[in-house]
Order: sequence, then C-alpha cells, then structure tokens
Amino acid sequence: MAPASEVEGSKPRLVAAEGYQLTRLMDDQIVVDFDHNSIAHPTNWSHAKKIYTVLAALFLVLNSGISSSLPSNVVPYIMEDFGVDGGSQKVLPTGVFLIGYVVGPLGFSPLSETIGRKSVLLGSFTVFVLATLACAFAPNWPSLLIFRFICGAMGAAPQTVVGGVYADMFSSPRNRGRVMTFYMSAASFGPIVGPIMSGCSAQYGWRWTFRIDLILAGSCWIGALFLPETFARVILKKKVKELNSTFKTDNYISQLELKKVEVNSSLLEIFTRPITMVIFEPIILFSALYISFAYALIFFCFAAYPIIFEGTYGFNVQQTSLCFLPIGIGAASSGLISLYYDIYYEKAKAQGKKWTTIPEYQRLPICLIGGPCLTISLFWLAWTADRHVYWLVPVLSGLFFGVGYQILFISLLTYVTDAYKIYSASALSASLITRSILGAVFPLAADPMYSALGVGWATSILGFASLACIPIPVMFIYKGEWIRRKSPFCQRLMEDERRRKEEMMATRPSTPVEAV
Repeated sequence: MAPASEVEGSKPRLVAAEGYQLTRLMDDQIVVDFDHNSIAHPTNWSHAKKIYTVLAALFLVLNSGISSSLPSNVVPYIMEDFGVDGGSQKVLPTGVFLIGYVVGPLGFSPLSETIGRKSVLLGSFTVFVLATLACAFAPNWPSLLIFRFICGAMGAAPQTVVGGVYADMFSSPRNRGRVMTFYMSAASFGPIVGPIMSGCSAQYGWRWTFRIDLILAGSCWIGALFLPETFARVILKKKVKELNSTFKTDNYISQLELKKVEVNSSLLEIFTRPITMVIFEPIILFSALYISFAYALIFFCFAAYPIIFEGTYGFNVQQTSLCFLPIGIGAASSGLISLYYDIYYEKAKAQGKKWTTIPEYQRLPICLIGGPCLTISLFWLAWTADRHVYWLVPVLSGLFFGVGYQILFISLLTYVTDAYKIYSASALSASLITRSILGAVFPLAADPMYSALGVGWATSILGFASLACIPIPVMFIYKGEWIRRKSPFCQRLMEDERRRKEEMMATRPSTPVEAV
C-alpha cells in the first residue's frame, strides 16, 4: 500500500492510500474517506471474501440456535443424575438460556454499531464455547443452569449481530435479501436440530450431548478467528488511527466525523436502543410479536410433542425426537418459495411494474402464505393426534408448520433489516428479546394446558392465536410506507443517505489531492 503522506517541512503532501481518499481542509485537518468503488469498503469486497464471511457468520448463528434447544430431550436424564425433583424445573435448562437471549442483545447489538461487528462476535463466541465446555462437565444442577445462562447471553450476539454483518456487505436489496434468507434459515433451523441431536445422543449419556455441541462450536470458533470487520464506520476509524499513529499527528479524521453522520450516542442510548425501538417503532413491535409467537411455538412443541406422541402413541425419546424432522424439512423447503417469489419480483421490476417500487412488496407478500400455513398446521395437529389415527398423519403437520414458521422469519426479519439498515443489529436484537421471553414462558404452559383441555383444544387455542396474527403483515403492506415516514430512525437513515449522495457528488476528487 502506498504511503498516505510524506512529510515536507510542517505540512504533509497527500498521496492517495489504496482504497481511500484523503482531502486537506483549510485548518490542516485531513479527511479520510472511502474512495469511489473502494476495495476497502465491505460492499466492494471480492466474492471469495464475502462468501467466507457469510458462511463463517452463518455457522455461528446455527450453533447458537442448536444450543438453545439442545437439552430438551435429555433433561429427564440430567435431573435423575443430579437428584432433582419437580416437574416445573424441567424447562429451566432451556428457559435460562432464553433469559440469556434477553440480556445479551441489550449490550452486544448496540456495541456492534459502536465498536464493530468482529470484536463483539469473536469475544462473545469465545465465552460461548467455554460455557458449553463447562456444561459438559457441570458438577451439579445449579452450576449447569448458570453455564446455560452464560451460553444464552453470549449466543445472543450471533443471532442479532450477523444480520448487521450481512447488511454491511450487501447494499443491493436483492442480494441482501437472498443472503439474509440464509441467516434467517440458520436462526430458525437451529432450534429444530437441537432436540434431534439430544434425542439421538441420549443413549450415550446426557454429557455427550454437550460434548458433541462443543465440537461443533469449537470448529466454528476457528472460522470466526479470521472474520474481517464489516462495519464501515469502524474500518474508517481504524484507518484514521493507523494514519495518526504512523505520522505522529492527530490531524487525520474520518469523513463521518467531519459531517457528523456518525451517531454519537451516550452509553444510556446505546444500551437502551433495542428497548426503545420495540416501544416506539410499530414495525419492530408488531413484527417482533408475530415472530416471537412463531418462535415460542417451537419451544412449546419441545414440551408438547412428548405429551402428544409419547402419551398417545407410546413413542420413546428417540422416536419423539424424530417427529421434529418434518418441521425441518418444511423449513428447508420454504427457501424454494422465497426464491420463486424473488425471481417473480425481479421480472416484474424489470418490466417496470408500478407495485415493485413499494419496498413492502419485495419482502412481505409471502407472509400471506406463511401465516395460513402456520395456522393450518396447528389445527391439523390438534385434531389428528388420536390413537385411532395413524401416527404419521399428525407428524406430517410439521411440514406446514416448518414452511409457515420459516417464511415468517425470513420475510419479516429481512423487511426489518431493509428498513433499518445500519441500525439493523439493534432492530434484530429487539425481536430476539421479545421472542426469547415468550420462548422461555410458553413451555411452562404446556403441561397445565394439555392436562386441562386435552390435545385437541389446547393446540387449537394456539391455532386461534396464530389466526389473529395473520393481519400483521397485511397492515405493513398497506401502511408500511406511512409508518416508515413517521419513524425517527428511518428518517435519520434517509437523511444520512441524502448527505452521503451529496458528498459523493460534491467532494470526491478524481485524482489525489495535493497540499497547496
């Protein structure tokens, strides 16, 4: 890389650093910004670098999701080993993990928008791996719960920050939407894999469940070591620091600092931003409620499936765990629906169809498939889970459940990412907080509900609740633009984009700028 400047007397002569533009101001300050189509900017990285970053981050999310539901099928063995009694305690290994999911985003997501994505992801996942190791060798029940809470708090970072990583690298809504599909798939598919893994490994002892997870997490941690920083503001900050250190000066500043585009947040604002967004941003609130309900249903099923299939059909732990496979198959196949709609949308956009100019129509219409699929699956399970009906019939309801659950995740969270861009980590963490709370609470209701109402009506109550949520994406489709115009965060983003375009037109020189 060429030197950024050469000292001549008291004034440096500016020479363009590779990928950066340097501009001298009247007061001898030197502004550092990305050059046009700079290879240093994450949106202009090579395909190989982007693919590595996408996959390495994706596996962090998948590990976090697997861990969230991992103990579900070995809890009876853990309680027996530690001499723990009481039916209400069997939800605690999963519940305390999800409480960690509530606590973690309050710090990690806003910090990733301040100190950068890599520092938060690598630091948190390192502790996650160590806590998983501690779970495998936990000496008693209380220590296991403490380690599970730590796993949850640290595992919350990939669940929220990785969405911001992808938004940093892909500015095109089309490319960002497609790569976000992988992220949403990992976030929602992980909890489905957890009980299958624990159910199949239970015969070797409950500690082997955590040891297998440790092997997976440790392998992914190695990949995380080589993750590059993707947050443009932090990359510029590091470049400014490097230049000031090299030339022993403090004259170098970033373009963002000069124009005050960077959000100068107080610590209070940084750590309360996700909660603020839930309260004051209708898009975040209602999308979080719908996603949280769908997410909580997964953890409810971890408690309900043993009641339904072991109680009605006499399945053992391994057979019950395999009943989750249709949910996974349905979730995987939902990607085909999303891809088909994406191709249809792009063709309509190329033809100049007016409806494609409305951002809500790029992400949300497939929710009109996902919502009904989720509702149908619940009523299907409710009234076919009977000993006089062949067991495969209620099990196959999981196909519709997986399709609906995954489509809702993909479309709503991608829509949120598009709407909030650089604030997407906080927006996603707001969703993670609400869904983790419901995910921790819902399983507690399974035993009382099924004991009092039976399989049919207990599951039907969930079906009616799902039916009530279907209008939420419809509201976004017709009123989303109006809501975004009223949003302070969205208005701030539009103002930032307007300023950046003006700066690009007015201040970018085509050749290196030299001091007079």
